[in-house]
Amino acid sequence: MNRILTTLAGLLLLSACKEQPTTTPQRKDLVDAVFASGNIITKDEYRVTAMADGYLEVAKISEGDTVAKNKLLFRLNNSVQQLQVENAATNYQFAKSNADGNSPQIRELEEQISQAMRKKQTDEANLQRYENLIKTNAVSRVDYENVKLVYQNDLSTIAQLQKSLDNLKDNLQLNKANALSQYQLQQQNNQYYNLTADGGGTVLQVLKNQGDLVKRGETVAVIGSGSKIMKLFIDEDDIEKIKLNQPVYVSLNTAKGTVYEGYLSKIYPSFDNSAQSFIAEATFTKFPAVLKDGTQLQANIVVSEKQKALVIPTEYLVDDNTVLLKEGQKKKNVQTGIKSAEWVEIIGGLKEGDVIELPQKQ
Repeated sequence: MNRILTTLAGLLLLSACKEQPTTTPQRKDLVDAVFASGNIITKDEYRVTAMADGYLEVAKISEGDTVAKNKLLFRLNNSVQQLQVENAATNYQFAKSNADGNSPQIRELEEQISQAMRKKQTDEANLQRYENLIKTNAVSRVDYENVKLVYQNDLSTIAQLQKSLDNLKDNLQLNKANALSQYQLQQQNNQYYNLTADGGGTVLQVLKNQGDLVKRGETVAVIGSGSKIMKLFIDEDDIEKIKLNQPVYVSLNTAKGTVYEGYLSKIYPSFDNSAQSFIAEATFTKFPAVLKDGTQLQANIVVSEKQKALVIPTEYLVDDNTVLLKEGQKKKNVQTGIKSAEWVEIIGGLKEGDVIELPQKQ
């Protein structure tokens, strides 16, 4: 009999050990936040980028220097390009000389026109004489027609020479314009070897040293002005949650343990392929005493919050919208609100006092 009682007690104890944990909805202040990593940047920050290939010949700045707009920062070796400028200048002067009214080509055609005009005057006088003679039959009709044809040929020759002169002048002017355009283009290309400041500010980084080979498109320096702000990298799953002016709580790697406050001040409109994330900016409400450009940070953007929300632990929610009632172990649909890593807000389907059971892991 004692053995039977002992066995029953063991079975009851085993059954009790297998019961799933339970809980009831409770009231809590709930905050939903989006995590973002990032770094400190200067608000008006830009990169000085090379527009041509060449060796860095002159470097006039170093990190920490203050520069003014249009200040010469770097000069690349431009010996080859300078030769292109000189060749273009020579070509332009040659084209300009040819297009001048006293150029040999123009003078030659103008001389041919003068000769043709003098011949036309002689032949015209001869034609008038033959016209008088033909009236008295002093000359034959054939001789008259030949003299008339010579005069008409004179007119045609003058017209053709004048057209050739006009075309020559047009072509020479066009050559002059093209040569000038090439000269100006080469001069502009030559300016690409001088790297100047697009705006005033402080030199944050110098990435190339004197003598280094710089390729077109490479960043040579970073310059910034204005206040320090936070550059945040936002995951694709969270970008729809964030809005301007949402509170931001920040921890800097240089001041661990201290949380700084700010707000979301800018959201970039498109996905950044190089960072593989969306980008936003946040502004400090109160600036840290020491803040260095490039400092790494971790931020939480508060997207929603609610006081005394009815919540259950996250692990008690099944398929995002179902809980398991302890009584009868029935599934019940619920409507949820704010979700955090630990808690889920219940806005419908449960009330305080309802007992729910932790779902068994599959």
